Amino acid sequence: MACADPFLQLDDQSFALQLQLEEIEAQRELQSGKWREDSPPDFALAFDDFEAELKKAMFLVEDLRFAHSIAKAVHIDAVAIEESRAEETQSIQDRDFALSLNENEHLPSQDVADLPETSHLGAELVDWDHVLRATEASTLSNESYSTVAGPSTQYSLHQKAVLEHLPQLKVECSVCGESVYPHFTVRLVCSDIYCKPCLKSFFLRVAKDETLFPPKCHRQPIDISTIEADFSVEELTAYRSAELEFTSTDRVYCADLECAKFIPMPRRTPGRASCEACGAGTCMHCKALAHEGGCPADEARESLVKFADEQGWKPCFGCGEMVFRYEGCDHMTCRCSAEFCYRCGVKWKECQCGDWVPDLLDRRAQQIVDREAPWPLAPAIRQQRVVAMAQELQTNHECDHSGKFTRLEGSRRGKVCEICGTRHRKYILSCKRCHMLACEDCRRHRL
Repeated sequence: MACADPFLQLDDQSFALQLQLEEIEAQRELQSGKWREDSPPDFALAFDDFEAELKKAMFLVEDLRFAHSIAKAVHIDAVAIEESRAEETQSIQDRDFALSLNENEHLPSQDVADLPETSHLGAELVDWDHVLRATEASTLSNESYSTVAGPSTQYSLHQKAVLEHLPQLKVECSVCGESVYPHFTVRLVCSDIYCKPCLKSFFLRVAKDETLFPPKCHRQPIDISTIEADFSVEELTAYRSAELEFTSTDRVYCADLECAKFIPMPRRTPGRASCEACGAGTCMHCKALAHEGGCPADEARESLVKFADEQGWKPCFGCGEMVFRYEGCDHMTCRCSAEFCYRCGVKWKECQCGDWVPDLLDRRAQQIVDREAPWPLAPAIRQQRVVAMAQELQTNHECDHSGKFTRLEGSRRGKVCEICGTRHRKYILSCKRCHMLACEDCRRHRL
């Protein structure tokens, strides 16, 4: 996993430029012949120009390295800078009070009261010119007791203001769009740049939503090590617990409905699983609360199975969860990642059921044609498009959504993502091959 460490990136750039400079020298040594000093051949001029450009690039890289170093130092030393500012302010107050006692009058010190709050450096840009003028006015209120330089805090604040106005030092987060310093970001394998709060927030979502596991961006896996240092002990424990649950092929949950926590393998025996959270025991055979003797008939489970069969629901062969299909083809993908045929319930591609129920295929084709038509179509034209769309869906129903998506602008009612079910009024994405609608979040993390 590649982190967006500006110093490592600049080291790579500097090394690449140095290699090119060495290559120029090697090529010069290979050239033979002599020429007049005022009339060098074209290749010699080309080498000279290229060398000059490379040296300029190296100077730029070094300047960027220095700028990044300043930005990082300001962030790291923010607390020390604030403590220094507080001490400076206190010394100004003490000096004014001493002068007022000596001269039997109280010198004004409105500068201290008028200073903007700077205890949260970097949270927002304050009026630094006002800070500098106020501080300088206070320091120079009596020239015989002050120096021309003024408080050392002036330089720190001025440095902070300058760094805030260097846009080339910031990068844009691909998720929230905020501009942040590079050392607050992580560049993923897919080249997306995440600010650390957005990446941490995503991992916390993964721990609560199995459909996002394993964490990925544009189909490239994301390792938690890139953001692990920003987690608290409790947050990291919660994620590791979810990771253990989501990767388990034989899941057992606490039979106490008020708890229902996942019970990992180390806390199971052939007959009993013990919940670490509440201490309740669960029978490994019938999954009810632990009991003595043979397992009683699970009437509730039998009733559920009967009702599901009447409704046409199908159990996932992987995890046993009931799945209901209201539209689309027979290819089902459970949240546990198991793929199966909805008609017969066996593992996908291991049956001869076919891909579509004819009625559902026609319904889906009509839905897409009506959704994508810019205006109501004449019946004959609509039917032609429905037939063509049905053929297209049969061809592309195994679409892996790896191609390009079309951006569909939103409307007052908005459009619903067919993966997460969220309605989006701004815009939504449509797969060009299978016409499935997906929101930006699902396109990035679920497909």
